[in-house]
Amino acid sequence: MARKRAEAVSITSLSRSIDKAVTLAAKRQALKPAGGNLGFPGQILGRMLRDFQDPKAAFAFATDVSKNVRVSGAAVEPAILKIGPDILAGFIERSATIQQF
Repeated sequence: MARKRAEAVSITSLSRSIDKAVTLAAKRQALKPAGGNLGFPGQILGRMLRDFQDPKAAFAFATDVSKNVRVSGAAVEPAILKIGPDILAGFIERSATIQQF
């Protein structure tokens, strides 16, 4: 049986790709996300939308970011997480989703 080789993505290339995707999405969605990429317990990667109350607009932003993340070996899905008055909008890398064991 052939072994499946694990894909490795460099943090630098992932961060650059997220920055580019966020810039494009912010222009298209007319939003101003907080600076710096965030990761929520290693699952959701993206940017914080401060004092943001519209989950539909946040998900549209996350979808736009997800469509523009270009990193070899990364398959992403849009995701948002409400944290107090803020929303973390970005994506989940598919291979990092919860698995039963």
